[in-house]
Amino acid sequence: MKTILIGTVFISLLWSAGAWADVKEGLWEITTQMSMQGMPHAMPPTTFRQCITKSDPVPRSKDENLTCKTINQKVSGNTVHYTVECKGPEGSMQTTGNMSYRDKTMTGESTTIMKIKGQPPMQMMSKVKGKFIGACTK
Repeated sequence: MKTILIGTVFISLLWSAGAWADVKEGLWEITTQMSMQGMPHAMPPTTFRQCITKSDPVPRSKDENLTCKTINQKVSGNTVHYTVECKGPEGSMQTTGNMSYRDKTMTGESTTIMKIKGQPPMQMMSKVKGKFIGACTK
């Protein structure tokens, strides 16, 4: 019984270590398609580029008006589950999502709760896809 438990823990650790190997480090082009319940038309997709690393595999657009940090991150297989919190002069937002990496592609989805001063909270859903471009430039 003890051998089975030790073997299970060892395999779990190998699986987690292997998950990081699925994240191809480098420059990624990421496209996000957002939707909001009650909006008659879909918002246009946004595309940006970001250096993705094994230690920071969570895609996020760079908005100079926001200070963002990853407050929770868990890897399961080739999927990263995350929560990112952003704060700015107009309010805050929290995004919870997942991103799956496969070789030179990524797909995922997220839910964002925005709290803007003087307005009720808003919820947005996002579908995310990305492709590996190459090495990051400094």
